[in-house]
Amino acid sequence: MVDFLILGADAAGLSAAVQIKRRLPDSEIRVISKGRIISYGACGIPYVISGDIPTPQKLVHNTPESFERTRGIPVRIRHEAKGVFPQEHSVEIRDLDTGETYRETYGKLLIGTGAQPVVLPFIDYALEGVFNLHTIEDLERVLLFLEEKKPRRAAIIGAGNIGLELAEALFRRGLRVQMFDIQPEPAFLWPSMIRKAVTAKIREKEIEFLGGTAIRSLERRNGRLVLTAQDNASFEADVVFSVVGTTPATGFCRDTLNTKKNGAIITDRHGQTCEPDIYAAGDCASVYHCLLDRNVYFPLGSTANKMGRIAGINMSGGDIEFPGVIGTQIVKFFELSLAKTGLSQEEAEKEGFRVRRYSAARLDKASYYPGAEQAKVEIVCEDDSSVLLGAVAVSEANAVQFIDAAAVAVFAGMDIRDLAWFDSAYAPPFAPVWNALISAALKASKV
Repeated sequence: MVDFLILGADAAGLSAAVQIKRRLPDSEIRVISKGRIISYGACGIPYVISGDIPTPQKLVHNTPESFERTRGIPVRIRHEAKGVFPQEHSVEIRDLDTGETYRETYGKLLIGTGAQPVVLPFIDYALEGVFNLHTIEDLERVLLFLEEKKPRRAAIIGAGNIGLELAEALFRRGLRVQMFDIQPEPAFLWPSMIRKAVTAKIREKEIEFLGGTAIRSLERRNGRLVLTAQDNASFEADVVFSVVGTTPATGFCRDTLNTKKNGAIITDRHGQTCEPDIYAAGDCASVYHCLLDRNVYFPLGSTANKMGRIAGINMSGGDIEFPGVIGTQIVKFFELSLAKTGLSQEEAEKEGFRVRRYSAARLDKASYYPGAEQAKVEIVCEDDSSVLLGAVAVSEANAVQFIDAAAVAVFAGMDIRDLAWFDSAYAPPFAPVWNALISAALKASKV
């Protein structure tokens, strides 16, 4: 029996392992990884395709050998969990290279198996030139195909964050890009201000977006990939990417643990599941949302690292509660920096809040300083209390300067008057006297 068994060797799992080893250096910890590559920045994958990052290896933080050497924690790669048995304190594991199945017993278990890409039933992913894009192994196959086959036309099914980042990357490699999405607009889960900005940028770059288009079949004909929509319209491509989202990689334990409808493991704010010696963290688990006061599914690398750290501390005898998330996120699309924190107007009203919305547009530097670009910020506050509930930012520089400040204000429960007068940094190369976030808050507080 190992003291601590960890399933998953990326953000959540390794963060937990490090905390356990730091607090209990003599404990026996074992990490199990389904893949051969561990500890890497999956969010950087599109930037390798675009050429901003030179090689996939730049995304890898640790190898199994380096992690064991520096942390004293062994990692078994190419081993997959197939079942969890809480009464026996054991996990059934399969060696993917030999096919052998065995049981590993534990004192405490962390499940950090992450997420897996949604697989469309009408796609044969074994077809040459057809790809999911989720792991570094996927990335390596894509790069090899792009270099050897030199495709000229790409089709992307899915226009969420990954689809947009991929569209930019392929465009910058010189491919003609078509995007398909069942929703009428790209970036459909983002607030309307961001959807409009993305739509305008797609048109500017002459990327063809076919919204409200459900692809029903994909086949290879005469050396080309042919996509057929529900209305029987057909489209040809040299390479096709399916990036329609992810789902928690929890098939091996959904019958054992309490999960949400999508399979995300339900945990408390200590990372503990319904079983006292089993914890879960990262993209396979739900997470507490401060504003909604309930668990949600919000898979993000930064959240996975925090959840893993919390779980590791509590598994090793600590007592720390995760404060929760408020949905802060940011994405780059060509020159655009697009960010959100808290609730949009649509989300707030759906949750029963009575809200007001205000927006402001300002340059992101002093008007006379070279390179000043327009930035727009929208804020949402509760109608009665004027407490800030959320913010959205669109900028051609870096929207993080607005959204991080807004995130602190939302997290702290500040009202719009506090936000309007907070002491923000000013210098001509970096920010104007009145930036867009403060200007929106001044409008909201009627000053």
